[in-house]
Amino acid sequence: MSAARALLFLFVSACITTGGHSLESKPLLAEEGAPLDTPVTRAVEAVGQRDFDVAQKHLAQALAEAPDDPRALFVQACAFLERGSLTEAAVAVKRLREVAPTSLEGPLLEALRERRGTHPTENWRDSFVAAWLRAGRPMFEDPGLFSGMASWDQMEATLAGAWARTDRVEARLMLAFAGARLEDASRRWLSARLEDIQDPRLLLSALDYFPSDSQPVDHREALRARLRRFAAEDPTEMQRALVLLMEPRQPDAPLTEEELRELERIAALPDYRPTSAASFYAEAERLLTSAGVKEPAGGAFSAMVQRLALQGPALLVRVVKASDKTLSPDHRMRLGQALWLLGERIAAESTLVERMVGRNLRRQGATLLGDSEKLAQATTDLEEAQSVARAVRQLELDSWPLPSLQEAMLAASVEDEWTHLRAFASP
Repeated sequence: MSAARALLFLFVSACITTGGHSLESKPLLAEEGAPLDTPVTRAVEAVGQRDFDVAQKHLAQALAEAPDDPRALFVQACAFLERGSLTEAAVAVKRLREVAPTSLEGPLLEALRERRGTHPTENWRDSFVAAWLRAGRPMFEDPGLFSGMASWDQMEATLAGAWARTDRVEARLMLAFAGARLEDASRRWLSARLEDIQDPRLLLSALDYFPSDSQPVDHREALRARLRRFAAEDPTEMQRALVLLMEPRQPDAPLTEEELRELERIAALPDYRPTSAASFYAEAERLLTSAGVKEPAGGAFSAMVQRLALQGPALLVRVVKASDKTLSPDHRMRLGQALWLLGERIAAESTLVERMVGRNLRRQGATLLGDSEKLAQATTDLEEAQSVARAVRQLELDSWPLPSLQEAMLAASVEDEWTHLRAFASP
């Protein structure tokens, strides 16, 4: 799952314009250049599978080689905590704080251990938030993914072989969305079989998945033509209408009068995305399971992110920039109002990336309108979303070796990611 969120942050990084915190402590599990296969990384994998005997075997090896290894002690404390062995967890946390007195994980783990002791049936996500607050809202400097934990390679491993186990085009498309590594021949097969898919929302996601220059021209045009037919039957779907307006036009060409009128029509529609993130996730989980993926959660989250179809807003930002010097005063006001309305619709969705994209569009709209009150509001709102994104990156929420916590975090992200993550940035 952390890989999926990392891809999401690659998309929104252009929206982040302010720097993060600078603290002395770095995450214990973000050691640069750490080997990919060590007793500690093998222990992390075993904890993720809740195979605690195997995890302790690898940790015993690691601590025999280096008794003061803070990374091994951290994973050991997490393993005990996950297993519910709070007494042993207390010993491991105490030892961790002795060998790494400046680490931020130690106080947070101690607070989490105490919270699990007093609230044993509490949702793990809520326990973590409470512990984080009690520990003083710690943040880390320069967080990086622990090489053996929730990595992209591990996610690919869960998807490996699934392509050969199914010939259903919907399932294979979902495997692609989930991050399965596809050979060129498989990608060509998938592109050619899109005509067999009847779900217009899956087809919109496929248009977003295939870069226009990597798909055969006839396949691309056939896909666009089908989506245009669906749009003609239901012109009220904002997300699809925006993608079709922006694709395949040249993003560096200014808006035409006709395109501006269509953008105004789209911006006046009441709802941006007709399908909830939870529905995207549930469908992905179902199709991945049908393809024999035994642990579909991470892949389903990646597929959910892919299906947000962010290509439309991304291209619109480039078109607005290209149009800036060519706009008449009237066109500037009309475009500004359209961006403001469109941004409001996108920012009302549940994911962090959509909040950021929508709020950025509102700021662009307010700038074109020359409305200082709206600009101040949009800037404040965007800065809030940026602070949430920084907090998520610095805490590495997806990388803690606590499977119960990861499951709770995933469920909260799927249900309402913005509300879930905002807790880590709100005072």
